[in-house]
Amino acid sequence: MQGSIPASLTLDNLKLKESLGNLITLEALGTALKLAGILVLGLVVVRIAVGITRRLTRKTVTPRTSEILIKLVRYTGFFLVAVNLANAAGLDLSALLGAAGIAGIAIGFAAQTSISNLISGIFLLTEKTYAVGDVLDVGGGTVGIVDSIDMLSVKLKTFDNRLVRIPNETLVKTNITNVTRYPIRRLNINISITYSDDIEKARRVLMETADANPWILRSPTPFFIVEGFGESGVNLFFGVWFAKDDFVEAKNSIHIEIKRSFDEEGIEFAFRTVTVYQKKG
Repeated sequence: MQGSIPASLTLDNLKLKESLGNLITLEALGTALKLAGILVLGLVVVRIAVGITRRLTRKTVTPRTSEILIKLVRYTGFFLVAVNLANAAGLDLSALLGAAGIAGIAIGFAAQTSISNLISGIFLLTEKTYAVGDVLDVGGGTVGIVDSIDMLSVKLKTFDNRLVRIPNETLVKTNITNVTRYPIRRLNINISITYSDDIEKARRVLMETADANPWILRSPTPFFIVEGFGESGVNLFFGVWFAKDDFVEAKNSIHIEIKRSFDEEGIEFAFRTVTVYQKKG
């Protein structure tokens, strides 16, 4: 019969298709096993890296900094696992990486401030200048308690209950005073007494007043010095030490008691006076 296909040829085609099907199935199975192995091994390595990072940073940095570093290690590990999975699956990443590079340049120009704040935040975290709960004086004007430390900014809670967000780049360029970094502080008191008063007597009264105050520390001892002669009187400096948590009590009580002691001892505070002369005739 014309146009008929020999039975031997049909049988050969069926065997070829069966062989190709088996080959494709084995290749797909091998690829799947390879991908599964990369995924499992990658996740195990990421978990180990995160654990090591957590142990290394537990006692060396603040809890907030430790958490940021752990997240950085975790997300970097996930990215590397994803890239290896794509390569094992035979995906061509060149086009994707090229597009990502162009997009990255565009985003970089658009987010220069954010990147600068991010880098500044890393520098500040490594310096350990402050921690959550510290009282900061930023630039000699903004004072508040550190409420949170983020990668782009630091948030302060002011004493009148307002939230102030300060970019990390600003903190790097500005003088920062950590008011509560150390357990004790010194309260600086500037006093001016009249020229008719006895300086030694004033010094004795100040020392006795500080010694009787329960909020003032005995060690370090109070510091007294004569700063000089002013326009209206003798300028004195008196520094007393106190525990940082006793700031309000110490400052209020020592000022009240100095005023009371000076009144009892007849020591007068100097103040600016103006004398007016009337020309005769």
